[in-house]
Amino acid sequence: MTDAAEPTTHMVTLVSLDDHKFTLPEKAAALSEMVSHALNLSDDAEEDEAEENEDGDAAPKTVELLKVTSRCLEKVVEFMKHHYEEKMNEIPMPLPGNNFDECMSQEWYRNFVREMDRDMIFEILGAANYLNIKPLLDLACLRVTFELTGKSAEEIRVYLNLPELTAEEEAKAREEHAWIFEENNN
Repeated sequence: MTDAAEPTTHMVTLVSLDDHKFTLPEKAAALSEMVSHALNLSDDAEEDEAEENEDGDAAPKTVELLKVTSRCLEKVVEFMKHHYEEKMNEIPMPLPGNNFDECMSQEWYRNFVREMDRDMIFEILGAANYLNIKPLLDLACLRVTFELTGKSAEEIRVYLNLPELTAEEEAKAREEHAWIFEENNN
């Protein structure tokens, strides 16, 4: 019989701005560069260097995320946990297809963002940017890209919840960015 200890899974707790706590494996949390830097995590850190409490267990690590709601953080943590188990393929540029499904071949990731409403997808974009989670940011941007594809300038303005331009602002925009206002000839 050997005394070899089973490897310890170090856990991290992320706390939303409305004080909800979400726990996930440290290696999953490290997908966020912001969390990784906040906790001084690195891929090559020795497990025996981890701080331990008096029981010999790894000390809990907590990061407060003052810009992420619990509703959004729940989805972010779900993404991080899944990405740890099944890494998302990088989205190639230029895009390999003309629609979302052609560009994202992994079913779980397609469904993950497809099920989100517009408000949530924009919350996810903000959280992915704030937490510096490139795969999540890329996936959310891909979804928005295809939501906007083929829409007129007015439809895009409404979708993005942008204010209407004054006559003066619109004239300037038409002069500087005429391509935006071209009508689709399809």
